[in-house]
Amino acid sequence: MSKKILRHSKLSTMNDFKTNENKPSIDKELAKRLYDTEEYKQAKRVGIVLSMEHEVDTYNIITDMLRDNKHVFVPETDYINKTMHFKALLNLDNIGPDDKGINHVKDDTEITDNLDLLIVPGVVFNQMGYRIGYGGGYFDKFLSRNKQQTISLIYDFQLSNFEPENHDQPVEKLIIATTK
Repeated sequence: MSKKILRHSKLSTMNDFKTNENKPSIDKELAKRLYDTEEYKQAKRVGIVLSMEHEVDTYNIITDMLRDNKHVFVPETDYINKTMHFKALLNLDNIGPDDKGINHVKDDTEITDNLDLLIVPGVVFNQMGYRIGYGGGYFDKFLSRNKQQTISLIYDFQLSNFEPENHDQPVEKLIIATTK
């Protein structure tokens, strides 16, 4: 099955799951399992996305990270040059959509690639930690240039067997929620 077909199929399942009554408790359990990792406990500078409805909810995780005195950074994407860096998020009050409608920090804060831990999003994952994202290649490019610990929080239905391509970068640890 092609990456495009696999991505479309899993996105459809993720969109169906976003209204599941168990999603909030499953997302909370994934967050708790993240907080229990040594990677999280040791990290001071953490990169994480501002999630969309069909993804694992990161807004509660970000609130907890700020409360834990973590320095939180979210993607700042330059769509023209096809690059991504991370911008400091001081609170959730001044975020809004970028040119593609994806939430980002509107404040003028630190931009960096220097992270201790990166919570990597994705649509499809295999057991070796390789992922299929949304097709822009931003995370693979970032991961190939920067070294930090990586974790992904995923639902069990996002797992699938596929062969990674040469440019694909694996995530070091998958935290997988059972949805059934």
